[in-house]
Amino acid sequence: MGKRPVSAPALSFAAMVVFALVAARPAAAQVEDPRIRQIVESVSEERLRALVEKLSSFETRHTLSSADSPNRGVGAARQWIHDELRSYSPRLQVSFDPYVVPPRGRITRQVELRNVVAILPGRSPRRIYVGGHYDTLARRATGELFGPGDDDHAAPGANDDGSGTALTMELARVFAQSGIEFDATLVFILFAAEEQGLVGARLHAQKAREEGWRIDAVFNNDVVGNEVGGNGVVDGASVRVFSEGPEDSPSRQLARFIRRHAAVYVPGHKVRLIAREDRFGRGGDHTPFNQLGYAAVRFTESKENYARQHVAEDTPDGVSPTYLAKNARVNAAAVAVLALAPPAPEVTNERGQPMLGRGPSGYDAHLRWRPSPGAVGYRIFWREAWTPDWEHERYVGDVTEVVLPNLSIDDHVFGVAAVGPDGNESLVSAYVRPPRPVERIETAQ
Repeated sequence: MGKRPVSAPALSFAAMVVFALVAARPAAAQVEDPRIRQIVESVSEERLRALVEKLSSFETRHTLSSADSPNRGVGAARQWIHDELRSYSPRLQVSFDPYVVPPRGRITRQVELRNVVAILPGRSPRRIYVGGHYDTLARRATGELFGPGDDDHAAPGANDDGSGTALTMELARVFAQSGIEFDATLVFILFAAEEQGLVGARLHAQKAREEGWRIDAVFNNDVVGNEVGGNGVVDGASVRVFSEGPEDSPSRQLARFIRRHAAVYVPGHKVRLIAREDRFGRGGDHTPFNQLGYAAVRFTESKENYARQHVAEDTPDGVSPTYLAKNARVNAAAVAVLALAPPAPEVTNERGQPMLGRGPSGYDAHLRWRPSPGAVGYRIFWREAWTPDWEHERYVGDVTEVVLPNLSIDDHVFGVAAVGPDGNESLVSAYVRPPRPVERIETAQ
């Protein structure tokens, strides 16, 4: 039997007045969970510094650099990453994710690529990814970026993307050593061959789709350690989060979620939401996941220094461990909330249509959703249809439908999140109408 709906006829006049007052309050995140606070505070600046320095010490991590040297090149780097992750906790399942790739595009010879994966199993198989790319690239003395010889000269890649690699490794340590059992399975992944066309990420995303894995979110961290822009502007108090459209895509819901919960656990660090898939005309390892329909976003520092990207001068002195730690804490807070919360509720019926309609009066919004495993209640959200972020919210308890008096489904966007017993909430499932099929009309001859 379904849960009892909250409907307009069941509300007294006094209750409707109270509801109107609640509706006027802007949406605000939940109260703190002490376990998440512990995770956030466990992020170590000194460990991040040491990780960036160690990654840079391999001189190059170019995809086509040596796979056999014990001290230099991509082979030594990926083996060290693998062994370092294994040292953090027996709870982490660490392995290589290998692929043999023939010559293609910027890959000029057949090569074995190895993503490095550390899995922290949860109570459910649904996955949350945190990642970056560990390979590097640097221009030659002639200024060329791709071509013969790229694999042999210095490309320390401290910020691009030693910073994202270090962040991912540090969060793998913190989460594995927290002693917390999460509902979601956490996947900490370091991608190979990002600089050759997102190849490692494309292959892994393709495997995920073929294997039918449920991936709730992908946090891609790429160039997240520098706070001084190439124009001299300093910003160590914010980070950009890029998410592809449309307005209520899974990617946008994830970006909103990150900002909402970072405001609770890392209040001094601003999350700047950028309504783009990536920097203008560019892409990252989240892109293949977006293309396959997964919720994926990219974290990037607010002020990039382009003069220190893809050059031998991308060295550890260009990375601020303090700033990098703030970005790691933003990741940690959002990942922890999402991993402790129930899965997001489904808001479509068997035909894929949103379960949103007009209430009994014809002028009310009638929301319905499917129960989410482990949820003890639900929080609904709404906003004006021309507004990019949720404006209002209301906790409605353990029900699976609600009627909102005098809220037009034509003028507003609605969503619902599942809330667990500890108050942690899922991503918001928005009521979005699927694209209409294009009907071709034949004309008379």
